[in-house]
Amino acid sequence: MISRKFIQDYFAMSGTRSVNDEVPEIYVETLIKLVDSYVESSNMAIIAIDRKNTIVCANQLAARLLKVPVASLVDSYTYDMLPMDSPIRNANIKNYDFLPNTYLMGDRIIWAERSPIRAGNDIIALISYFIDATNESVLSERQRQNQVDETFLQKIFENTYDGIFITDRFGRAVLVNKAYERMSGLTRQELIGENIKKMVEQGKLSTSITEEVVSSKDAVTRNQTLTSGIDVLITGTPLFDEEGEVKHVVTNVRDITELNNLSSKLAAESSRAELYQSQLLSASDDENVICASMSFSNVLNLATKISKMDSTVLLLGETGTGKEIVAQHIHRNSPRKNRPYIKINCGAIPANLLESELFGYVAGAFTGASSKGKPGMFELADSGTLFLDEIGELPINLQSSLLRVLQDGEVTRVGGTKSKKVDVRIITATNRNLEAMISEGTFRSDLFYRLNVVSINIPPLRERIDDIQPLAEKTLKDLSEKYRMEKSLSPNFIEYLKRQPWPGNIRELKNFIEKQFVLTDGKSINSPAPTYAEVPVDSMDVKVNYISDEEELPTYAQAKETMERQLFSRAMEMGGSTYKAAELLKMSQSTFFRKYKELFPDK
Repeated sequence: MISRKFIQDYFAMSGTRSVNDEVPEIYVETLIKLVDSYVESSNMAIIAIDRKNTIVCANQLAARLLKVPVASLVDSYTYDMLPMDSPIRNANIKNYDFLPNTYLMGDRIIWAERSPIRAGNDIIALISYFIDATNESVLSERQRQNQVDETFLQKIFENTYDGIFITDRFGRAVLVNKAYERMSGLTRQELIGENIKKMVEQGKLSTSITEEVVSSKDAVTRNQTLTSGIDVLITGTPLFDEEGEVKHVVTNVRDITELNNLSSKLAAESSRAELYQSQLLSASDDENVICASMSFSNVLNLATKISKMDSTVLLLGETGTGKEIVAQHIHRNSPRKNRPYIKINCGAIPANLLESELFGYVAGAFTGASSKGKPGMFELADSGTLFLDEIGELPINLQSSLLRVLQDGEVTRVGGTKSKKVDVRIITATNRNLEAMISEGTFRSDLFYRLNVVSINIPPLRERIDDIQPLAEKTLKDLSEKYRMEKSLSPNFIEYLKRQPWPGNIRELKNFIEKQFVLTDGKSINSPAPTYAEVPVDSMDVKVNYISDEEELPTYAQAKETMERQLFSRAMEMGGSTYKAAELLKMSQSTFFRKYKELFPDK
């Protein structure tokens, strides 16, 4: 039985009649009877399909083979009528010569031959002849075994986990398997017979290596992200004809999304290990905590008490009072003590980089970003403790992002869309008045209340006089090990230390003692060496505008600012960076940076 529409189209395509000419009905009827008579007299099952994969001809043997009425076959789509495991289901006028001649259909072995139907130079249809070759009397045992082997290979091809995509040398798709359909999100109908280069231009495929394989005559491997979003590793391998020319390209497509996810997790663990190693708490116990005063003992007792819970803690106090020591103490005594302890100084990282440091970023998020992306501090601190030092320096635009993470317990990398759950205990610290900043509009009140669940005020060193001597002795011990020389502190020197106000607190005390250690020639440090104010200006190579008797005397604030500007400017010239300059002046980089910006706002 043949399609009447196909016969009419054939007259037009063969040039017998123009498309607009009406074909005499007698011509149509005569040809239909002729073809129907031929196909029904055949001892083979016959199915013909046109260029749109529509069945245009079938006989009763084909209908019985497929167990459907012959009338339901004609003018139906092959994908609707033919079995899933039938190669003819995937056949078209462009790939017919690539399909197997024998295959299994259910429990039967089918042998098939295919021939094109032409109208002039154009192939307008494909006719297939089938024989049920299950019976050994039809084919020899050797032929039967070949058919079984070929069918077995076909099943392997169709059911392998990796996607397989086969094109001819011109880039036309001739065969794909189910795995490639699953990965690409495209059906065989959309792929087979289409030019790959054209599909890339249309955005259906992200890239193609067929041309490169044909050109190089060698295997080519690339990483690729399919338009479906799956990360794959593709390898194109050439198949050659008798003349040594590339006839087909077989592309193997492996889903490496999970591998990339595992690699990302490994990278995160590696980054966490490196960061944790660099920030390792220097003692398993609290030997770094120097505590002889009642006021600081009260601080440590409170810190120990709240360490058992996961409440967010806000540490308040002047610079250099030991806020990080308290944060470490809380972590060491908490249930998270064997998990990561990560510290980040919000004032030491440029604002444009701080967001990616806190939350991480995906590949290609910005110029210079790693091609693999990078986990942020929240991810690295997952299941542990994150210490956000100098939280008052956090830019206002990042405060909302931090609040969102604290509220939802989820972090989204810069440039990404997927959120990740994180379990992090937050400890923050600042030497600034956050409530005053709220009034000024530079700190969010909702973030403040979220951070200020439990607050600890750390008293300055001038209110902890009893801590000065043990701190000085511990500092001297560390310096003796560092410089490999023994020195001692005289009682007079200790008394001198106790009389000082120490606006820089413990950090200033340690820097001062190191200065005396370096400048003292003898074994005992008896009296302080000259301070900066006492050292001749020429020895610091800092130019000072001396005040003549005729000039009006400046105020103390004016003179101090002039000296600070010259000192900080010279330190930057000598150091070349804020880190080096801060080291030269024995102060933290964040403090130097903030002060430098105050003195030189245009730089």
